Amino acid sequence: MIVFDVIVHGEVKETIRPMSQRLHAMLVQVTEEARRLSRIYGTPVQVHRRIIY
Repeated sequence: MIVFDVIVHGEVKETIRPMSQRLHAMLVQVTEEARRLSRIYGTPVQVHRRIIY
């Protein structure tokens, strides 16, 4: 399973777990979440992917 960590100022704030593991669906969901979180934290966020076995 692929998950995405949201990093603000070098600290992991949240983890996004996509509803679907299809690449296009993940891209759409993660992009929307990153925009929403950038507004919440007031600064651009970094998104790093990670695989959970």
